[in-house]
Amino acid sequence: MKSGHVFEVEISRPGSFGAKTSSTLKLPVAPYEILDALDKARITDERVIYSAEIIGCELDYLPQFIGTNANLYELNHLAERLSSLSEWELDCFEGMVMMDTIRTQYSPLAIDRLINITHSMKNCHVVYEAHDDSTLGKFYAVNYFVQKLENVPDEIYECLDFGKIGKEMREGESGVFNPHGYVIQNGEISQAYHSGDAIPLKKLDYTVLLRVTKGNFNDPQYDNDLVAFLKLPADDEMLSQAVEAVAAASPEECIFFSVDCMIPSLTEKIGDALYESKGDRYGLVNELAQQLRHIKEENGILVYKAMLENAPTDISLEDALDLAFLTEEFGILSETASPADYAEKEVQRMMSFESDDGLEQFCNLEGYGRYLMEKYGIAETSYGLLEQQNGRTVEQCLNHLVQSPHMEMK
Repeated sequence: MKSGHVFEVEISRPGSFGAKTSSTLKLPVAPYEILDALDKARITDERVIYSAEIIGCELDYLPQFIGTNANLYELNHLAERLSSLSEWELDCFEGMVMMDTIRTQYSPLAIDRLINITHSMKNCHVVYEAHDDSTLGKFYAVNYFVQKLENVPDEIYECLDFGKIGKEMREGESGVFNPHGYVIQNGEISQAYHSGDAIPLKKLDYTVLLRVTKGNFNDPQYDNDLVAFLKLPADDEMLSQAVEAVAAASPEECIFFSVDCMIPSLTEKIGDALYESKGDRYGLVNELAQQLRHIKEENGILVYKAMLENAPTDISLEDALDLAFLTEEFGILSETASPADYAEKEVQRMMSFESDDGLEQFCNLEGYGRYLMEKYGIAETSYGLLEQQNGRTVEQCLNHLVQSPHMEMK
């Protein structure tokens, strides 16, 4: 895959509110990125029904064969599988999908079937020289794959109907032509994946996930390709186990990569900090991971995400950690999608009525909403409207922290 992403999906809740809060996501992604997209679409409860519509795909032929009720996690797993395939395997996959759709009269295919096709390349063949029955027939004849033609004299060979030969072979093998050539699969489709396998049954047991490798010391006898994954927050024993797993003598000999984070906007920032400091900021990252766990327990993750979105884009990891101690200074209106929604609710509250009949006709709700938000210091974010609790914006909190010592872990 050129971009590394296979699908682009739009996630939304049913109804007019959902249309205002839909989010887009490019697959495959790490688990917390899926949860983040659901948060942006206001799917904060597993009981909320939502749709995940494919709006873009690197394999342009594929979306039409995927049902509209595809599970987001299984769709992500299919994207992971497809992104790992070679060009030859992708050609095989396209051919096998075409074979299946012909058998089902072009009906959508189940996601588990598509995933299993990605595991079924062993007995697949692609004839790149063949693009129609005639070129297929000539390929088979020239390469002696048609037994009855093995001893045909040259003068007769030139008179053969290669189109008829190719048609007979294609129909007998149930092969198909695709833009790359002729594809045939002689084995059974794998059953490596079963429906629902990719859907998580438990909540993620980390707030930050690191990939650990041994540093490259340009010594063939010392270097290796071992990989370990470290779930943060971690204690000293867990860190030692990861270091030992990659046959390193100490954490200083390791390279840490950020794979996933409960706050996806921090994943790259964590990775950059670890890389630039050659792991010296591991303690800072682990402290952040601990505070994220605390915020999660206090149901403050949405607030913290909104705070970071409202903060300057160039904040340091230290600043991000400091802000993680200030989530109680803000609130989130996740069910309010726009300034107009905010204004409508405020008007209804002040006038003590619930009906909005005629309200939009006589009020500029968008303008009034923005006026109220500016007055009360409310910021619009992808997760909802961020409310101040103590009269300070996120930036003002950061400026105050510059004058204060680093906060202690709660």
